[in-house]
Amino acid sequence: MSAFNLLHLVTKSQPVALRACGLPSGSCRDKKDCKVVFSQEELRKRLTPLQYHVTQEKGTESAFEGEYTHHKAQGIYKCVVCGTPLFKSETKFDSNSGWPSFYDVISPDTITLTDDFSYGMHRIEISCSQVSL
Repeated sequence: MSAFNLLHLVTKSQPVALRACGLPSGSCRDKKDCKVVFSQEELRKRLTPLQYHVTQEKGTESAFEGEYTHHKAQGIYKCVVCGTPLFKSETKFDSNSGWPSFYDVISPDTITLTDDFSYGMHRIEISCSQVSL
């Protein structure tokens, strides 16, 4: 999912129970090596079709139409799949791109950055590093 796809990666919903590596949440030494694994069946039941498409199939939503594009309330944006806190609302800014943008993460260990060269341009894909795809 590209950086502008982050809208459905982050949410203010309550986190789900983590079932990764058999350890309690927050106890992994290296978060990138302790991924949360969900069955595709479970994710299809729990996520909306658009959330599933964006988070599991590297899809995107339409610009300027997402629920959090103009969202101004204070809080923490969390991964819609596993509930990991990713961004603080204070770091959100209007990039005029049509998708939510943030200039800082809560912890660099919580995200993975990947080059995306689709559609003839270079973008940075941002995804939750805690979720195994």
